[in-house]
Amino acid sequence: MTVDLIGWDTAQRRGFGRLTARSWSDAGFRLRYEREPAAVLAEYDIHLADGALAPALPARPAAEVVVETFSEAPTAPPPCLSSFCFYTMGVTAR
Repeated sequence: MTVDLIGWDTAQRRGFGRLTARSWSDAGFRLRYEREPAAVLAEYDIHLADGALAPALPARPAAEVVVETFSEAPTAPPPCLSSFCFYTMGVTAR
């Protein structure tokens, strides 16, 4: 299933990437998103338009997931070997 982020700005897409990464390592957080998605999205400064549905969280990848924190922006994003790649700065996955 494709996550529909059409119309979201870069900050919102990055926020959703952080939210997704956290949901993969924190089952309670994922459950809370499933129960109250608008509230969880708001914690990541993502606000849905009236009547808009919250995107479903992508399933956790079957392969190993590595989350790295960079102290400086690299000259180019790191290479990705998966269909999901999230590049964020100064974010620690929980």
